[in-house]
Amino acid sequence: MSERHFHKELARLHDQILRMATVTENNLDNAVKALLTRNIALADEVLARDAEINRLECEINEAALGMLALSQPVARDLRSIIGGNWIARNIERVGDQAVSIAERGVLLANRPELPEMMELLERIATTSQEMYHNAIAAFRNHDEKLARYVCISDEEVDELDILILRKMIDRMIHDTPAVERSVHGIIASHCFERVADLSVNITESVIFIDKGENIKHACQKF
Repeated sequence: MSERHFHKELARLHDQILRMATVTENNLDNAVKALLTRNIALADEVLARDAEINRLECEINEAALGMLALSQPVARDLRSIIGGNWIARNIERVGDQAVSIAERGVLLANRPELPEMMELLERIATTSQEMYHNAIAAFRNHDEKLARYVCISDEEVDELDILILRKMIDRMIHDTPAVERSVHGIIASHCFERVADLSVNITESVIFIDKGENIKHACQKF
């Protein structure tokens, strides 16, 4: 593979990852809307579109392996392929969380609403969605400062997840009929917390690609 063709393929890989990220972000946004507005039809759309996210990840994996085998890249080019593949893997996992959130939406749609729970879920959803959006923007724009900002934002989501867990446990103790709905709320909250963690993983890869620096497990120190 010529150097010119290699860099063309590298740019194409970058674009594929961004396309996958956009599809996943749309699916995550729709999953949140389905959960908060009790929209079963929208939740079903999220479940159906997950197959596209999985397909895109497979295409990215194949492209990355092909470039590694044919070109034997080094330095930043090598980091771009390896880090890009890591990012695609984490994006696919965000897609899995969107599916789980949508499933909570279906299960809660026909049950009496717990207003306090939904208000808290909206708060954690907004923060985790912003983290994912910023993580992808950091990748798109090679923005180290934004990547590090995503890292420190994770603490807010962790705190909200713990708050929701405590509130829902207290609700279950005092309101037995609300146990099942509270459990689904806890699961949804954990999904948003996982989206935040995956967003941090993405930004760690962004910094690895651009700086050659491995900050895994040390992200929140910045």
